[in-house]
Amino acid sequence: MFAAASSFFARSNISQNYNVGGPTSIVGSRSGTPAQGSSSNPGALPTPANTPAFLVGPWKVQSASHKTTNKRVSVWTFDKKSSELEKMGPAGKERTLEVLKSEATSLSRLRHPCILEMVEPLEETRSELIFATEPLMSSLYLSIPNSNHRSPLVELDEVEIQKGILQLCKGLSFLHTSARLIHSNLSPESILITNAGDWKIGGLGLTIPLVRADGQPTRWEFPTFDGRVMPYIQRSFDYMAPEYALDESLNTASDLYSLGCLIYAVHCKGDPPFKTHGSLGGLRDAAGRPLTGISGLDRDLQSMLNAMITRNPTNRLTSSSLPSHSFFSSLPISTLNFLDRSNFAAKSREEKISFMKGLTSVLDRFSEGLRVRKILPSLLEEMKDSQLLPYILPNVFAISRVLSPTQFAASVLPSLKPLFAIKDPPQNMLTLLNNVKILQEKTEKAVFLEHVMPLIYNALESEHTVVQEQALRVVPDLCESIDYAEVQGVLFPRVALVFTKTKVLTVKVATLSTFLFMVKTLDQTVLTQKLVPLLSKIRTKEPAVMMATLLVQEAMGFKVERESVATAVLPQLWQMAMGPLLNVEQFHKFMSVIKKLGDRVEREHDQFLRDSQRLEDRSAVPVSGAVSNTVGGGVNFENLVGRGDGATVKQDTAINGSSKEWDEDDVWGSIFSSEETVSTPTISPPPVTQTASLPSTPVVSSNATLRPTIPGRNPLGAKPIPSSSLNSSAYNTSSLTTLNSAIPSLSPLQSSNSFSSSKSTSNYSAPNYNPNMAQPLSQSNRSNGTMQPSSIQFGSFSQPMQPTQHTQSTFMAPNYNVSLPQSNPISAFSSPPPQQTPPPFFNAGMGVLSPSKPPQPTWGSMANKPSNNDWGDLDPLG
Repeated sequence: MFAAASSFFARSNISQNYNVGGPTSIVGSRSGTPAQGSSSNPGALPTPANTPAFLVGPWKVQSASHKTTNKRVSVWTFDKKSSELEKMGPAGKERTLEVLKSEATSLSRLRHPCILEMVEPLEETRSELIFATEPLMSSLYLSIPNSNHRSPLVELDEVEIQKGILQLCKGLSFLHTSARLIHSNLSPESILITNAGDWKIGGLGLTIPLVRADGQPTRWEFPTFDGRVMPYIQRSFDYMAPEYALDESLNTASDLYSLGCLIYAVHCKGDPPFKTHGSLGGLRDAAGRPLTGISGLDRDLQSMLNAMITRNPTNRLTSSSLPSHSFFSSLPISTLNFLDRSNFAAKSREEKISFMKGLTSVLDRFSEGLRVRKILPSLLEEMKDSQLLPYILPNVFAISRVLSPTQFAASVLPSLKPLFAIKDPPQNMLTLLNNVKILQEKTEKAVFLEHVMPLIYNALESEHTVVQEQALRVVPDLCESIDYAEVQGVLFPRVALVFTKTKVLTVKVATLSTFLFMVKTLDQTVLTQKLVPLLSKIRTKEPAVMMATLLVQEAMGFKVERESVATAVLPQLWQMAMGPLLNVEQFHKFMSVIKKLGDRVEREHDQFLRDSQRLEDRSAVPVSGAVSNTVGGGVNFENLVGRGDGATVKQDTAINGSSKEWDEDDVWGSIFSSEETVSTPTISPPPVTQTASLPSTPVVSSNATLRPTIPGRNPLGAKPIPSSSLNSSAYNTSSLTTLNSAIPSLSPLQSSNSFSSSKSTSNYSAPNYNPNMAQPLSQSNRSNGTMQPSSIQFGSFSQPMQPTQHTQSTFMAPNYNVSLPQSNPISAFSSPPPQQTPPPFFNAGMGVLSPSKPPQPTWGSMANKPSNNDWGDLDPLG
């Protein structure tokens, strides 16, 4: 409980309201702590996460952020229980605490841009002293180039050193004239460098007022140096002016002497001009001696040091005259002075515009760190003036190239977000569009889509042509980086809207150029359904538009389907190729593309038809009732289902124990009642005599499909019956005569086929239902047992066919394509008995007049007579 209570009372307001702490490594000071920590990017903007803690004398400086506002600060902490303090006696402890408290109190009282700014006042607990200042990166002591105690926190170049010296001059001028104070302890360790790269004066614990509170001049105190006390709370004799120790005088010029020694140390690896070893005698010996080791420095710098490090204070440069020295007359320094907040605000708008135009050309003369830490923040502050934005933004983006995405998002992006929605002046949008690539590289994808893409959409809707053209130039790069859904659903429709609305030729061409790049990104469906119809509406004859369209159509013609190319792309290209304003070279380009796309359509469609035919041939199934003995591309079916030893399957036996192939009660068994040996008919193309109005009779092959040549449904609606061979003895001539007279309009669409049978004893042909056929088969075409059609003339329906035309052995055959299987024993035609009329139905499979019911056994010769219902399903009108 006591420990908890002690911990509670030991807590300060700063520790309660701030998240204190960065990297655990600590960079040492001249008090003896060695330099530690990892190297950081000199151009990086520090954050609480990447700024290590460092020491300034006994103070430990840590980065921190406010828990509510997230404001960044640096927290200074002194541990009262440190080992160094414990080694001191009571007087030493008291003196140390007095100086440290005085430093914090002076910072809280003094307010100047070049004086370290205090954010949270000093708090004292049982265990520590703590206060907070503006965020810091390092002290000058730890940042001197090439010094032995340097830590890689800040990289200083000559321009930044000059800029820092000028800031110290301003701070000293404030102390001397306004605050009426003498710093009296100016050294590299009392100069702090902020996150913005500014040099700030600290170490104010030993300041001497020129006048006391009662108005009397302050009395001089003899300087002493005690090795048992921390050097930080004592005046350094290496940087002390000789008149203070030797002449016992208090003069503001003493700080200029100390500043001269500081400038010397910065340029000479951290070593002061004279080493006194903390003794008054050493200071007395060094007074009046000329400076050594400056021969390698710049002449202006040598001149300035000789004018500052002198024995006589009246001969020294003052804080007001020092900035005008020739050492500070370089262009980079003049640029920084002009950009300084106190000077830049007083300039006219014309002067500011001229300055921003010229700044772009001199940025490369500044170090990366100086550009990031000093110039960039100043530019971001001036972005509040919208009239200056077109001239400030190029400089901002030039500096932002070296920033990491995290730094860009933290420092630059918040100032740019309000600009993405502003359309006027158009120069702002142009500058932002020119730097979209940087914005895309430095921002996360979600942030880019949310904040930067509205800039592109606003630019596409702009009234200014130059803005629209620039936005269209940016779109191709975006198509390759942003999500496809954003391109298809938002970006492409907006570009298409510009294409349809614009009446400016350059914008139209720029839009087509954008489409050319978008073809690579958009899928086939979007191109076919949206872009192809959009381009088909082009009616202009301008060669620039036509040639740009040609490029788009060429790229799209090899990506969309061939049907779209044939029906939409090629017709438009042909129409444009006939444009009257095209020259010969442009016409040839059109023809070249037309030939390429035409070849593609021909090649792919030819292959498509071949593939379709091949698939149809593979899937064809015989319909004649015969079953092939091979399956799966040549595998013998009998061997497949037989035993594994290669034995064959026996021939089919009689059905139902009958020795005949068909049962007597079966209707087809009654037709095929002949005991005659069945043989496969031989089919050969007979000679045909044709007229001009009738095509040649097709040859019927033995493996042809048993179906009419008329596609689709049966024209009369008749149902097919199972395929078989018919016995002509089943029907008589009178039945045929009755049917011919009852249905005079039925006719096959093609001429009859010819058949031959090696076992036929008489010649016959199938009935002809076409009354327009004038001539029956001639006797000359029926020689040698082969049926051949005679010359057929098509005429008008003026002479109906008479029953007398059908003789005992002659009748017309309907034109059906008949497939005659070779292996089925019932597929051959049986020879009709002599003196009998062949049946009126030759095609048993899919004839036009095929009844849905199988015919009953024999008319007239059988006991069962035909009834009225036998042909009840025949519908002549189908």
